[in-house]
Amino acid sequence: MRHSYLSTRNITLGALLLLVTLATILVRQHPFFWDTIQLGSKHAHWYYENNFQHLLLPDEIDSGHPPAFGMYLAFVWKVFGKSLAVSHLAMLPFLLGIVFLAFRIGDYFGEKENSWMLALLAFADPVLAGQAVLVSPDIALACCFLLVLYGILYRQNGAQILGALGLAAISTRGMMVVVALYLFRLVINWRKSWTTPIRLALPYVPGGLLAMFFLIYHYQQKGWIGYDEAMPWAPSFEQVGIRGILKNTVVLAWRMLDYGRLFIWLPLGWLAYRQWKNDRPGVNEKARQAFWLLAITLPLLSITFLAYRGLHGHRYLLPVFLTITILFYTVLVHTSLTTRIRHLLLGAALAGLLAGNLWIYPDTISQGWDSTLAHLPYYSLRRQMLDYLDEQNIPLESVGTAFPEIGPLKYKELNDEVRGFKEKDLSADSYIFYSNVMNDFSDEEIQRLEKEWRVEKRWRKGGVKVVLYRRLE
Repeated sequence: MRHSYLSTRNITLGALLLLVTLATILVRQHPFFWDTIQLGSKHAHWYYENNFQHLLLPDEIDSGHPPAFGMYLAFVWKVFGKSLAVSHLAMLPFLLGIVFLAFRIGDYFGEKENSWMLALLAFADPVLAGQAVLVSPDIALACCFLLVLYGILYRQNGAQILGALGLAAISTRGMMVVVALYLFRLVINWRKSWTTPIRLALPYVPGGLLAMFFLIYHYQQKGWIGYDEAMPWAPSFEQVGIRGILKNTVVLAWRMLDYGRLFIWLPLGWLAYRQWKNDRPGVNEKARQAFWLLAITLPLLSITFLAYRGLHGHRYLLPVFLTITILFYTVLVHTSLTTRIRHLLLGAALAGLLAGNLWIYPDTISQGWDSTLAHLPYYSLRRQMLDYLDEQNIPLESVGTAFPEIGPLKYKELNDEVRGFKEKDLSADSYIFYSNVMNDFSDEEIQRLEKEWRVEKRWRKGGVKVVLYRRLE
């Protein structure tokens, strides 16, 4: 009995549960960051301040997604108080859910004695880790994705119904994830009967009805679904031609390898080559299922990535990254290897993923700062910038900057402070707040700041830097 309690699986499970809890507590005072400012804070403020009187969001913050995450956060604020700590702790149920579900899915694809490997690989991925320290709807989406997958693998209709409802309520991307999971269920459970597609679709009917109701109601009230030309971020939805699709394909391939994921693909390729070279007949059934999960999820979630100009965030592909991890884990477990070789490959993959948080690109190359732990030093540097401006009596409204710092502090710090930075204008501003976590400074603007402006104050920590520039007189 003692051995069963002290198994590698149980020790890793307890360690990960403790890790996500402690991490959430440690970042509890971090302001909202990047897209979570809108998708979390601004949405939640709308419902909180209007006492849930409206279902739809106002045009200036309506990106066409179902607003369930903002409603959830606003409800938590109503019950426990509006604060950064409460907001971060509101993510804990989803994080704990991801831990438990990773183990159960690992049990299915590789047996209980190996499932700790999948859980470690999943949380070592910089995209999941980076999002896990934010108040992010993509963490809720990842939890619901794994819940539906768990329901499919273990034939639990209740889990599929609940997870699909969650996905449909979080975002239009969540709706696409439901379609991908339904097709996956269809492929691995196919029976030569015309009733099979209907029978297997039943758990997704409630989520489908919810999605359909929202989209129809949204169209009736606003006249558009998913995209509107008047949206502030409309340029990101600009469709690209053939050349643009080819360019986006290269970017997609980069995303597949980025932040240490290269160290997943290299051993996966070696294992596949080894199987082919040894001419082993057939393919393990679990590996086949994991392959189909990736083969279905990747193309469906890549449609918008390839077709539009600016929808290239790493977080958009989080379900795909989870399926890549599941495939690698499954192949690793079911390939005939010595325990030593298997653990060496696992260790190399884990080390590569963890090191991915150290991948910092030059300032002129945009990167997904919300999808890596490399952004963590930014919060203390930002605080130093704000304190310095206060000490020097420099009004925030006189300082130009870029996303994510434009606008009132209240949406980032939940302090009801209406002061905030303005959008940069290098031809008129006296001060510029620059950081390499801001992707909206063009190469030309960065060069101009270095050559034509004076550095008033500079802070640096880890791979993050924050600079206050002052115009030369």
